[in-house]
Amino acid sequence: MENCDPKADSSEALHSKVVKLETDNKMLREEFDIQRAKLKDLFLQKEGELERKSKDYESLSQECDKVKLELEDVKSQLLVTGITLKSSTDMEERKMEEIASLQQLVHETIEESSNCKTIYAMELKKLHDIIRRLESENGERKAGRQQSPQRTIQEPSSLVPSLMLNAVTKTLARKLGADTFNSQDTVEENMCKVHGDDHAQEDVEVLRSLLVPLEEEIKALKDKLRSADDLLQKCQCKHTGVETSANPSLHATATNTSFEGRHTAIAQCDMCSNYETELVKEQKHTEDIKLKLLRAEKAVDRHREELLKEIGFREEIEEKWNEKKEQHKLQVAELTTRTDCAEQDLKELQDVFKHTMVEVRQQLTVITNEREKVQHELEKLQRENEDLVGKYSVHSQQLQSEAINLPNVVEDLQELILRGHQELIIAKIAKEVVEEEVDILRSDNLLLKDEITMLKDQTEQLEAEKQRLLSTQDKLKSLDKIHQATLAQIDELSGEKNLLEDQNNELKSRVASLQQELDNSETVQKDFVRLSQSLQVQLEKIRDADTQVRWQHEEDVEDCPSCRSMFNVTKRKKQHCRHCGQIFCLPCLNHTVCSGPNQRPSKVCDVCHTLLVKSSAPYFSTEVPHSPD
Repeated sequence: MENCDPKADSSEALHSKVVKLETDNKMLREEFDIQRAKLKDLFLQKEGELERKSKDYESLSQECDKVKLELEDVKSQLLVTGITLKSSTDMEERKMEEIASLQQLVHETIEESSNCKTIYAMELKKLHDIIRRLESENGERKAGRQQSPQRTIQEPSSLVPSLMLNAVTKTLARKLGADTFNSQDTVEENMCKVHGDDHAQEDVEVLRSLLVPLEEEIKALKDKLRSADDLLQKCQCKHTGVETSANPSLHATATNTSFEGRHTAIAQCDMCSNYETELVKEQKHTEDIKLKLLRAEKAVDRHREELLKEIGFREEIEEKWNEKKEQHKLQVAELTTRTDCAEQDLKELQDVFKHTMVEVRQQLTVITNEREKVQHELEKLQRENEDLVGKYSVHSQQLQSEAINLPNVVEDLQELILRGHQELIIAKIAKEVVEEEVDILRSDNLLLKDEITMLKDQTEQLEAEKQRLLSTQDKLKSLDKIHQATLAQIDELSGEKNLLEDQNNELKSRVASLQQELDNSETVQKDFVRLSQSLQVQLEKIRDADTQVRWQHEEDVEDCPSCRSMFNVTKRKKQHCRHCGQIFCLPCLNHTVCSGPNQRPSKVCDVCHTLLVKSSAPYFSTEVPHSPD
């Protein structure tokens, strides 16, 4: 009986050990399942993060496409600005040509005015000579008339018939009356011309009254254009705000989908009963993850190439844009210099125009004064002629009233006839001279009228040129406004360029952060693969523990199974784990577990520590275990 007791005790001890081992195995399985569930959760989280990153990458690619479209819009705007600058340069060239033509017209008018001055001076000299001649002839006639009545008183009687004298006096009266009527017609024509000048001034005032509402309408249209430009800028700002507000909505949808994926993955995650099937599934899953990682790496490389291409294309566009910007700056500088030159030319033309207008007005005043003098002289001559006609009529009446006493001697009659014939010849000659002088005065008057009309035409032309100069000034002002608008557009384009550069830098930083996250995820996946492999090795060791002796001999082990370091006689000593019986080095046996009734401390490995102490963290939570050979 005493011999049987130790066997029963040993069998009971073995049975108790088996029970303990089974319970330990169950505990290990439960802990392993918990760890597996945690690993699955981690894997699902990483997978969700990868999906989120892929969505972020897609959103970044969409933003890159938007940036491309914006760059194309900027190109089109630059082309439009180039076309507008070309049109403005063409307009300025046309204005310069018009200014040159105006200068030529001004020079021609100055030359014509100088020629007119010389012509007027010559004609005035002629008029003065004619007036002197007429005065001398009038003096001679007066002297002759004073002598003629004395002769008639001394002579006893005249033999001239009364009919001849009456005919001569009537013809003289008719001709003198025609001259007076012609002089009155010239006076009326001059008055009509003065009234015509008044009408011209009224027309100028009417044109000015018409120009004032037109200028007001132009100002109103300019205000409308400015308000329309402000509305367009506000709409563009709203459009950019809508785009920026749309991006966070995309991020929010991406996070919501990632959380929904997590919840579905957690709902689908069920505990598997068999370790082998689970490990096979994990291996397949890891292979799928590797394939996904390879695809993601390929996609990342492709997107990198696309980004590099985009960066190169963007740099080329920036270089071209800078070149065009410099060209536009040079063109703007040229335009400013041209506008300054044009303004100086306009000022010079205005000064010349004012000077010529003053000279023409002075000439007109001089000519009008001379014309008035000539008119007064003509009136004097007409009065003198009328006086002479009155004297002749008195003389003829005296002759008619006198008795006709013809001499009885034939010789005396012949002398009387000869005297009368001589007097008639003298009177006819004087009449012809007076008629010639009157014709000359009439022709001079007509020439003066023509000159006055020419001067009026010249003044009208100068006024038209003045209006053209004013219109060119308005055009130059509009060009200055267009120039300022182009400068504002260039400033806006530079601001948009800076915004695009900032967006590009942000995209680059995002791509770099995404690349870093991808690298981190790759390292995590590699660590996960190594962990699964180490877990598989540990499971195989646990399976083989029932078939082999747990206690290892020191001669059978040459390196540490955990850190794979070789054992040396001096440096590293071989020590057994008190739970699994395997040999480890001293650094790997840094955990102690109290066991037995006396609670003796015993050194154990990392795996046994996680199995024995439930409150401890798993051994792979701080550092990834080494992959088995």
